[in-house]
Amino acid sequence: MLEQETIHAFVSGDEKALEEVINVYSRPLLRYCISIVCDSEDAKDVLQETFIKAYEKRRHFCLGTSMNSWLYRIAYTTAIDVVRKRKRRIKLFKAQSEKINNTRGNYISEPLYSILLSLSVADRALLYGRVLDERPYEELSQILNTSEAALRKRFERLRNRLAKKAEKKGEHRIFCTKEECVE
Repeated sequence: MLEQETIHAFVSGDEKALEEVINVYSRPLLRYCISIVCDSEDAKDVLQETFIKAYEKRRHFCLGTSMNSWLYRIAYTTAIDVVRKRKRRIKLFKAQSEKINNTRGNYISEPLYSILLSLSVADRALLYGRVLDERPYEELSQILNTSEAALRKRFERLRNRLAKKAEKKGEHRIFCTKEECVE
């Protein structure tokens, strides 16, 4: 979490404040970007573009609001653009879909990982934010630009859909702690 004076300095264009923002948010934003684009190299590009856009648009940041939500919103829209471009490129050239890097770590089983890849980008972003980052619906509604009520309902439907798909693949635990799921 950044102090208010660092945020003010960032908005004013202070490069040391920019470095601090990058140091604080790089890791969590990279994980978030990977969860959306499912490719570590693309995620690194999205992360870099996120910080560039944030710096370019720093004067539009409303002081008193959450820097965290603002950066995640920029990352989300940038990642969505990358996914759309990838889909267009694949359709245009009728290429095989890219091999998606397995970024799952040791606590998501292989069947569950394949289920997660079948989700839409928006559903993956919601699932990641709610389950892995444990973000409140209020913050997710700002990031995903939708109402809290709609997110709650979408998350409930998503969990039910995941449970059915997981059951078909013989996966009994959908969400578990790292300790429970270590292979």
